Amino acid sequence: MKTCHLWLEATVAFLVIAGASCLRKVSLEVVPEVVQRGEKVILRCHYDLENAPLYSLKWYRGRHEFYRFSPTEEASTKIFNISGINVDPDNSNKSQVTLRNVDFGLSGTFICEVTADAPTFSTASASKNLTVVSLPREEPVIVSERERYDPGDMLRANCSLPPSKPPVHLSFTLNSIPVETTTRQQRTKDDEGMQWSEISLTLQPFHYTNGRLNLRCIAQIPGIFSKQSELHLVSGMREPVPERDFTLFTLNKFWNWKRFVSFVLSHMRTQVN
Repeated sequence: MKTCHLWLEATVAFLVIAGASCLRKVSLEVVPEVVQRGEKVILRCHYDLENAPLYSLKWYRGRHEFYRFSPTEEASTKIFNISGINVDPDNSNKSQVTLRNVDFGLSGTFICEVTADAPTFSTASASKNLTVVSLPREEPVIVSERERYDPGDMLRANCSLPPSKPPVHLSFTLNSIPVETTTRQQRTKDDEGMQWSEISLTLQPFHYTNGRLNLRCIAQIPGIFSKQSELHLVSGMREPVPERDFTLFTLNKFWNWKRFVSFVLSHMRTQVN
């Protein structure tokens, strides 16, 4: 009896070891990991069964199963009705599932669970995050009160962009030197307002490079989105007045004065005669 139990335990141990060895290298690939709202995403589950047959491949969003591939069943694929998840059956199979028209609610953790067939029915899983975003398609727009500024003037400008999720971070540089924003509004409650930031800066001579100001607005979502625009401004100073030739000026003045004296003397002689 004791020998029977030992054989049973050995058999179970063998099956466990065999199961562990026949299912390896399970990993999940999300393409792309950051996807624009309304686009598609492909989830690929990589695994190595070491020649063992596949029993099932299950897909989860969080705790909810939404797709299953079971090659031994009559209907090898099964789609579960989960709100917000639109499976493309023509592009889903034993190693991947394609989701169409993704929305913000899908952001989060996806899991693929692989199970080998009998006798082991060993199971392993992998997970990865998906992020759904709505990114602006345009470059930021910079507007300034004027096109010309002198040292001592107040430079006022703003940079705007359509709404996005997540919001962008707007920053300014002036001739490649960072400038702190004075006001920032990222979005409005109706989700349709512009994102914008503005600066107010008293210009100093050191802000200029060859009499010019290059104002740049940078819109960023770290690791996801980056666009920028530039606005070229110039000094409002008038062209410098050339220095007069002192010698020529003095001679002209002297010559005019001499003619004036001659005229007066001639007039006086006429009156005497």
